[in-house]
Amino acid sequence: MKKIILTVAAVFALSFANAQDLKSKKGENFLPEAGDWAIGFNADGLFNYAGNMFSQAGNSAPSVDYQTAGTFVGKKFTSATQAYRVMANFQVNSGSTTNVSGNKATSSGFALTAGLGKEWRKGKTRLQGFYGADAMLGFSSGSSTSATGVETKNGMGFSIGAQGFLGAEYFLFPKISIGAQYTYGVAISSKAADEVGGVKTTNATSGFDLGGVGVSSINMTLHF
Repeated sequence: MKKIILTVAAVFALSFANAQDLKSKKGENFLPEAGDWAIGFNADGLFNYAGNMFSQAGNSAPSVDYQTAGTFVGKKFTSATQAYRVMANFQVNSGSTTNVSGNKATSSGFALTAGLGKEWRKGKTRLQGFYGADAMLGFSSGSSTSATGVETKNGMGFSIGAQGFLGAEYFLFPKISIGAQYTYGVAISSKAADEVGGVKTTNATSGFDLGGVGVSSINMTLHF
């Protein structure tokens, strides 16, 4: 029993020591430094902003949230604890189907979300906390043509807003980290009227959204 206790204690001590080691055996720094650039890739629904901002019912185009899976995040560190960040998510789709009579139906759409923000960091170990805010801008649109030749145009969607974020990441390797982030935002959105065959079928809409906590379960960031 004594040997087991000593072994467990040694493992914990070694893990703690490794967690405090901010340089690799090759002398490489684990943590970001002033002048570093970083590229972040999100997966599994990173920063999903709650709600459909443009309410495009029946639109075949991709929807735009403040950040969805596939969003690119770039950072420029002005110091070891501060960084500017930019975000971009561009989605586009296009497709067609042909019925048994040989008539073709088509659909296409796009969605763009972009943001600019500032990040502050805390922590003196490989586990780092961070927080900050982003200003956000989004656009989306789509159209389709039925097999009978009737064209449907979905009105252009537009959104402007801001979000605060809070998260943490752990540097598994020098300048390579995984982490999670929570966001809370506010947005004003609008959408032009839809048209079918050149005739408006809906009214233009506008909205105001407050809230929307999003979480990233997987987030990898590369610093260089």
